[in-house]
Amino acid sequence: MVAPLRTASIAAPGFFGLNTMDSEVTLNQNYARSAENCIIDEGGRLGSRLGWEYAYQTSPLSTVDLKGMHRFLDIGGLDYFGAWSDTGFYVENPRGSKTLTSITYTNTPGVNTVTDGNWQAATLNDYAFLFQRGYEPLYFDPTDTVDPLDDITVAGKGTPPQANTVLSAYGRLWCADTPTNKTTVYWSDLLDGTEWRPGTGTVGSLDISGILVYGNDEIVGLGAHNGRLIIFCKNNIIIMDDQSAGKQYLDPADMSLVEVISGVGCIARDSIVNTGNDIFFLSEAGVRSLGRTIQEKSQPVRDISRNVRDTLVDQVARADKDQIRAVYSDHFAFYLLAIPDEETVWCFDMRAPLENGAARVTRWNGLDHTSWLAFDGSLYMTNTQGIAEYRGYQDNGSKYSMQYYTNYFDFGMSNMVKVVKNIAATVIGSTGQKFVAKIGTDYEDIYTSYNLTVKDAAVSEYNIAEYNIGEYSGAALIDNIRIPAGGSGFVIQVGFESEINGGFLNIQQIDLYVKQGRLN
Repeated sequence: MVAPLRTASIAAPGFFGLNTMDSEVTLNQNYARSAENCIIDEGGRLGSRLGWEYAYQTSPLSTVDLKGMHRFLDIGGLDYFGAWSDTGFYVENPRGSKTLTSITYTNTPGVNTVTDGNWQAATLNDYAFLFQRGYEPLYFDPTDTVDPLDDITVAGKGTPPQANTVLSAYGRLWCADTPTNKTTVYWSDLLDGTEWRPGTGTVGSLDISGILVYGNDEIVGLGAHNGRLIIFCKNNIIIMDDQSAGKQYLDPADMSLVEVISGVGCIARDSIVNTGNDIFFLSEAGVRSLGRTIQEKSQPVRDISRNVRDTLVDQVARADKDQIRAVYSDHFAFYLLAIPDEETVWCFDMRAPLENGAARVTRWNGLDHTSWLAFDGSLYMTNTQGIAEYRGYQDNGSKYSMQYYTNYFDFGMSNMVKVVKNIAATVIGSTGQKFVAKIGTDYEDIYTSYNLTVKDAAVSEYNIAEYNIGEYSGAALIDNIRIPAGGSGFVIQVGFESEINGGFLNIQQIDLYVKQGRLN
């Protein structure tokens, strides 16, 4: 008697994102073993990420190797796009021109000779401020057309700390981490980020060393959430609040300790990102959620990178933590953690957590952008010749590779050999988009490949709206492909690879048809 075909269907492949931590065969089939240069879109499909192209470039066009940027929005609602390299500073001039023009920084004699672009920026009361460890902080005044960038000391209101981290919150600047003091938080006067004279107005400082329960620590970064000041140390998180009746903002004079979360901290200043209802940050054990950390402080703390923890931690251990950057985009609903040393970006989907509390995650490679910024539905990154934007389906005019592989699965019959007969896929992509389907067996790195193409057809033949893909271009269509396939083994793995070069590819469903039994 001929054995019937058995079918394994994976709807919304990769919907749960990468999982490199758990046993392959026992994994839910919606996890991915590999998801490179992919995103999980709003329809729950795994597909190619967008590419990047320059949106703002320097004039004259040259290789300036930008290291950071800041969007400065003034009180009148006008914005300036500023950026910096290790030795220079740039601003969009004129506004709306998409051109970055060098601005002259004339340092106060004997103060700064700038050779490093690891600045952190903040805006307060119509000024933009730049802080970096060991340097006199700077401020940008858009109304000064002659000398818009200067040392804060030029304002004649004292000398601010040469701090490495700065935060604009509750009407003042907060800063910490100087070359000589790692445990003190300093703050400026109310509504005046240039006022740092001790005893003037509400200028002050707080030494946290007496608050820590288990010895000393170092401040790495600062955050603000729900009216509280969050002090991120390497091994502790300190939460300060002002619970005075009738206060509309946190007043340092009435600030008190809420709690100290010991045993977890932040190891990278620029991984701290406020999403509006939470704060994400990079700890020694991966990416964590401040809200989740507070809720679980008396229990083993889980992290949103749980499913890729070891792989991520290994990369971070090799990287320069001062160069690690992160950004949250409400429009794209993801938190990106960029590790330029590894040319890797970890993409954490924030639409909904998985049952284990982790976020769905994919990995982007071949990207070494030095900083990221999201606003008004767009995502920007600094590069060698200016500021790029996340858009299109090429990386600065070049193709990039998308890759997705399932975990191994055994059709519920681990002790029987499976003989692959057919593979079917429902894909959504640009007309004519090429891709390769691959089948592997028994954990071997040898795959049988099948070259496939999204058919050329009139888009109007397909009900695009039914699949919730209105965000794609008019060249998008749905194709159902079924081909004969081969291979045999106790466990099966399916993969898809595609060169993205102006078109895109999303995977809607995979169906694998096999026969089970003995091999003749």
